[in-house]
Parts: sequence; C-alpha cells; structure tokens
Amino acid sequence: MTIKVKFEHFIEFQKKHGTYYIDKKQGYYVCADSKKELLEKHNIIPIINEMLDGTKTDYDLFDNDNDYLIIFKTKSKNEYRFDLMKEPSTYIYHLGFSNTNNLSYEDITNLNESIEVFSKLSYILKDLNKKLNVSEYCIGATGNLKKDRIYEYFMKYVKSFEKRKTEQYELGWALYFTI
Repeated sequence: MTIKVKFEHFIEFQKKHGTYYIDKKQGYYVCADSKKELLEKHNIIPIINEMLDGTKTDYDLFDNDNDYLIIFKTKSKNEYRFDLMKEPSTYIYHLGFSNTNNLSYEDITNLNESIEVFSKLSYILKDLNKKLNVSEYCIGATGNLKKDRIYEYFMKYVKSFEKRKTEQYELGWALYFTI
C-alpha cells in the first residue's frame, strides 16, 4: 500500500529510517510523486536497469574449496577483487569486493566507478549462476553508512531481496537476494 506524502516529508522519513518502507513485508511505504519525477528528470532509472542487466566482463575465477576469488578490471584499468564465500551446509554465497589496492570490504573505493563496477558484478553473478548451484547471494552490513545505504538502494531494484537479521555479520543484518 502506498501512502502519498509531501516530498519534504518523504525525504525526512527516508533520512530518519534509511528506507521508504514502513513495513516491507506488508508492502507499506511512503512515496511522493515528485520522487519519480526527479528520478526520470535525472535519468536514473535507465542507469539502474543497465547496471542490473550487467555489462559483459572478462574475469579470472579462482576456486578455493567452494569459495571463489574473482578478479576483473574496469575501463580505467582499476582492478577489483570479488570474493564469494559459501555458507556451510547451504547454497548461499556471501559477497565481498574491493579494489585490489585496498582489500577492506568496508571502505568505499572512491574511484567513481560504482555504476560500472555494479554492472560488471551483475554480469559476473549471472554468469556464475550457470556454473554454481546458488540459491541466494548475501551482502552483509559493512558499518560504513554510505556504503550500506548504496547496497540497500541498489537492492530495491533487484527482483528478489530481503534485509534479514543474521549473526553472520557484526552489525546483525545482511541483504539476501537472487539475480
């Protein structure tokens, strides 16, 4: 159910709660007509759709007993490390990525390549679905508010995602999704 509010109230609600959902499971959320207009005006929706479709990417895959290391490069020749770690006794793979110059999953790379990187990651995940028996992927909370909000924002455009409580991550939550 959609609850229409003024755009200012929408922004205020989103800042306070970090989401526009009031109750995600029930499908209750706040919206403002001007939000859609702003997204269309700045042409954001096609960019997000392009990211989720994926960009064909050459990558190297290294297998380490059901965990995988993937290395790929962006157009600007920056190299990224993408780790898939299989949760024991499940077909859930946890994701971690960073550029190879900074191996911290929590830090933002600040290389201004997020759209390209997410598009390449999307392609890689879709390609790996063919090779691995994946039921879900998981991105855990990093503790970096900006990075966590970026993850949550992008996940809103993925067909199937859910923010769940989990003991797998120090902050107690993670985003589970299929692609």
